[in-house]
Amino acid sequence: MLSRVGTPHLLAATALLGALGPFVVYSASAVHSDLIFGSSTVYLWRQLQGLALGIIAAVLLSRVPLVWLRRSGILVWTLAVVLLALTLSPLGVEQHGARRWVQLGGVMIQPLEIMKLGLVLGLAQWLSAIGPRIRDLPVGVVLPLVLGVGVPAGILVFQPDFGGALLLGLFAMVLLFTAGARPSHLLAVGVLCLPLVVGLATGADYRLERLQAFIDPFSDPKGGGYQLIQSFLAFGAGGLFGTGLGAGQQKLGFLPEAHTDFILSIVGEELGLFGVAIILLTLAAFALASVAIAGRARDRYALLLASGAGLLIWLQGLVNAAVTMGLLPTTGTTLPFLSYGRSSLVTSLAAVGLILNVARPVKRGRSGWR
Repeated sequence: MLSRVGTPHLLAATALLGALGPFVVYSASAVHSDLIFGSSTVYLWRQLQGLALGIIAAVLLSRVPLVWLRRSGILVWTLAVVLLALTLSPLGVEQHGARRWVQLGGVMIQPLEIMKLGLVLGLAQWLSAIGPRIRDLPVGVVLPLVLGVGVPAGILVFQPDFGGALLLGLFAMVLLFTAGARPSHLLAVGVLCLPLVVGLATGADYRLERLQAFIDPFSDPKGGGYQLIQSFLAFGAGGLFGTGLGAGQQKLGFLPEAHTDFILSIVGEELGLFGVAIILLTLAAFALASVAIAGRARDRYALLLASGAGLLIWLQGLVNAAVTMGLLPTTGTTLPFLSYGRSSLVTSLAAVGLILNVARPVKRGRSGWR
């Protein structure tokens, strides 16, 4: 089956989600945008800017010689860590009690999005160099991997962005498994990290409130459980085919973060179960195409690069959908291609460019294989 799946399917899934994104963002954000900026189209135009920049990034990254990408992994990772650290400096911008943004030259950047690409490129470079030794996990292999993931995750915890730190850790674990690490070793790492994760999850009042709201949102319907309950109401109001695009009510100040983290709830209200199913099936098709392309990669590095870039999209989409449906605690994770956010959209399309690069036929040049 996977032999019949490839680049056309990846492009079709990306085009569908990318085309739907601006419509959904406008519908979910128009009222909020009008209240904040006096215009209902501010978020829409920003999203279209992100779409244009993302398409440019995808085209460029799909054409860059693979050997250049192989050499740039650690460099991009380092740049991303520096930008993450700047969020804790005077250049960091605080929103909703967290410093997740950096303002450089009047442009707002979310370093976590760059970190995701840095982790894809950095881990692909490092794990391909390690080779079969990954199955033994000697200290010389474990320490760089722990630092490579632990340093950015630690900075995220201090922002604070506990959900982002968990996402990076989960991403690294899945990519390690793809690289050939023994499941028993990964399980041992997970068990060792569990006390730290539990301690951090329960060590702050707002995180503990999120856990309690996840377990029983109706125990505090006007407090910690409010957002999730409103998400349930949005899905329930949509029924099978929704109220119609633009006709939803939850975005009118009822559902917090309606145009970002909980945009799938708005899709559920306005396009119904049918619309949600189309989006989830399209994400599944994207995942299948990325796995198929990775499986046909010409070498270990290309396999890990395509796997990591695809994982960056579908794992984040899976987590976001689970949060909006009450299957996971709130993490602040956006839905790729659909949630508002220029940084997120550019990163998602850049990841598509990396997968397309791996899918390109190998050509012989003057300096050898590309």
